[in-house]
Amino acid sequence: MKKTKILIPAPRSRFYKVICRTCGAENIVFSHSTFPARCKVCGTQLVQPTGGKARILKDKAEIVAELG
Repeated sequence: MKKTKILIPAPRSRFYKVICRTCGAENIVFSHSTFPARCKVCGTQLVQPTGGKARILKDKAEIVAELG
């Protein structure tokens, strides 16, 4: 097989720009985080780790943009 035919796999993880619904501050969160991410202003938990892809808590956070 020629070297030009070998594909490079793309990562499945992303960074998300998230808005906290309680205070309105923007935070950047990793999609596969292993630690509960909190808002930098009010301290509300935005992401719950599940062992794989982290669950973004819909009642406390909203995804604005997908980075990378």
